[in-house]
Amino acid sequence: MKQLLHRFVDVWKLDFLAKFFAGEKDNNKTTILFWVTSNILITIALSVSFFLFLYNSSGELTKAIDENIPENARITITEGQLTTENIDEPFFREVSAHNGESDYDESYVVIIDTHSNTYDITSLDEYSGGIIVVGDRAYVKDGAEFNHILFSDVPNFSVEKNNIISFVEQYFLFPFSVVLVLFAGLFMFVWFAGFRLISAFWWALMLFVLTKIFDVNYGYMTSYKAVLNFYFIPTVAVFIIGLVGVHVPLLTTLIFIAVFIVNLIWIKKHPQIADTTSVINDATEIEAKAIKQTDKK
Repeated sequence: MKQLLHRFVDVWKLDFLAKFFAGEKDNNKTTILFWVTSNILITIALSVSFFLFLYNSSGELTKAIDENIPENARITITEGQLTTENIDEPFFREVSAHNGESDYDESYVVIIDTHSNTYDITSLDEYSGGIIVVGDRAYVKDGAEFNHILFSDVPNFSVEKNNIISFVEQYFLFPFSVVLVLFAGLFMFVWFAGFRLISAFWWALMLFVLTKIFDVNYGYMTSYKAVLNFYFIPTVAVFIIGLVGVHVPLLTTLIFIAVFIVNLIWIKKHPQIADTTSVINDATEIEAKAIKQTDKK
């Protein structure tokens, strides 16, 4: 356990790769435990961040409903037809999302028009997303994806503005947000701990090639196990930079390359450290074997 906890600090040190190549490369247990534990901690951090986002969104969602939906508004679906009460049609609301730190600027629209054929799916072309509700269906756009919902496939129901606000206030955080965070957390853990084992083959190839360039001769599988330890660095860095709101293209690749190169440069500048570590490990192994032989006698 102590060695596992030290790994969270040691992996950031410039001499980590030297020590790993020299002696720790055969310690598969610590590498596996570190891989699983680090991914659990990262999953927890992302899940908490996601929950806080949903928590803040609940207030914004309630505010948006209150400001954009008329008082006493009611929507009813009966036998595949949607009707409205206390809503002036065509109902048109456009929302712009602008980030002052970049050129990011998107607009979304909500249109309800159950009495005429003024609007159709082409009315969403100029928007990043939105929904158009007509008498028997709804058109939905999300980015480049278009979908439609037939009200004949929807059970009869009736809902008022106050019902929607009450539902959001009572159930958005729990159980909706909690269940959503749990499912998202499970997916993230599978991604971090499982799917990235495959991507590690690519990063290991990159490290293996760099070891050849720097004339540090170790096998591909040793590079792969080193990558499983190093993966913690770009994951944490990308997470923190994402919280700040900065977008850097190919950030993970740049971090991996930087980590590999600075570690290999350290090895070239301190070759005696790696050799000494190797000798110490060999001596320890020989001593352990001698003790076993003595015990047998």
